[in-house]
Amino acid sequence: MYWLQRPPYLRWAAALALVAGALAWDLRPPSVEPRPFLTADVAAGDPVPADAVEWRDVPTGLFPAADLTRPVAAVDLTAGTPLVGAVLRSPVAAPAGWWEVPVAVGAHAAAGDEVLLVVVDPPTTVLGLVVTAQRGDPYSLDYVPAAVAVPAESAPLVAAASAGGTLVAAVRPHRAAAAER
Repeated sequence: MYWLQRPPYLRWAAALALVAGALAWDLRPPSVEPRPFLTADVAAGDPVPADAVEWRDVPTGLFPAADLTRPVAAVDLTAGTPLVGAVLRSPVAAPAGWWEVPVAVGAHAAAGDEVLLVVVDPPTTVLGLVVTAQRGDPYSLDYVPAAVAVPAESAPLVAAASAGGTLVAAVRPHRAAAAER
């Protein structure tokens, strides 16, 4: 007498609970976290201004968090670019006791590169460190020479040779960049 048995209320309740749980799982809000995005264009070697950073919610784990303590653009960045470690670097600081001198080193020299500054008259060589990269070339309107840190005792000679046009710069690529090539 199968038709006289009680209905399976317990199984129906379990099936309903399973469907309700799956629906709640699908309708839950996605897990998000704030990440920085750029709101203005920044040239390679320039610091990223704090007012050019916008925080947006992205899905959790989409990309890693970047260190935004004094960030400097490693490459040319356009507005809307997410700020991640691959496009940022830390600023290069002049060693203690060194002076920064504006020197035309070429557009290919990046901050952190070592330069051999050759003074033609009197014949002298001085090791330096590119602190900020050169922007443009001497014939463009937006030209800014590179800031090169040199030892304090050599700074007057290098500055005079740079101003007089008797200075040649040979660039040694940064060790990390040379290892990638």
